[in-house]
Amino acid sequence: MPLYILSFDIEDWFHIFHPAYENNPELWEKLSGRVEENTGWVLDFLSKHHLKATFFCLGWVAEKYPTLIKTIHREGHEVAAHSFLHNKVKNLGPESFYADTKRVINILEEITGNKVISYRAPGFSMDKTTHWAFEILHGLGIENDSSFKSGMYMGFPKKIPNEPFILKGEGFSIREFPTRTFNLLGSHQIYSGSGYFRLYPYHFVKKMFKSSDYEMAYFHPRDFDNHIHKYLNGHLLVSLRYRIGTNRSRSNIDQFVTDFEFRTLQNAIEIFDWNNAKIYDLLNGDNNQAG
Repeated sequence: MPLYILSFDIEDWFHIFHPAYENNPELWEKLSGRVEENTGWVLDFLSKHHLKATFFCLGWVAEKYPTLIKTIHREGHEVAAHSFLHNKVKNLGPESFYADTKRVINILEEITGNKVISYRAPGFSMDKTTHWAFEILHGLGIENDSSFKSGMYMGFPKKIPNEPFILKGEGFSIREFPTRTFNLLGSHQIYSGSGYFRLYPYHFVKKMFKSSDYEMAYFHPRDFDNHIHKYLNGHLLVSLRYRIGTNRSRSNIDQFVTDFEFRTLQNAIEIFDWNNAKIYDLLNGDNNQAG
């Protein structure tokens, strides 16, 4: 049976990698947030379809809107960590990464009363240069990660596998759930979520999913906000990037969850055959079979 996971990165429209907004919490406080309203739509949508999903939540959002996180948790969805300030891991050193990750885990656990065991780096920003981050994640109780893009080397000698696998470090291991890519003129591109899902025709995404036994679908609340361009005035290219496809994203995801059976990350962990999973050595990038 195919393993399709549905996930959402809970962040606001201004948590983007653009100099005007990136790593600027003082500015964020002055902007009109949309994350409550847009996530509310996501929750209503999931309820309508009787679906559960994994929500990778930004600590900044959790601190500002704790009731939103409580609602996500109360409705039976899995709450996971997505950093506190949405910085790429490669832009942080070990000390800053530890502090940021501990902060988001603490606030999510305080709000939900549940242990946080899954993490996704902003911008899928893990690679060979950030292998040290996984030991920190392990030390903070993280058991599962979804920060890699498959089919790419990411600085390692061998490509990242196209299916769930085990990341092995020195004295620890973490289950990894990569986001799949396809080769477009020599460049590996994501197709299973967010702006890519909005950009590509739905029939193409459907074709890719039908040809795969594993997929990690991911979205942001802003992907379904057809008014986002109003908040990005003065940044034409950025506005176009985040507006493109929002006029059809709601109808497309409605068809998406009708065409495919989705589950949470935790549910996927329970049914995946880990005895035969590939083991990826963080130190040298070797691929081996667990069994």
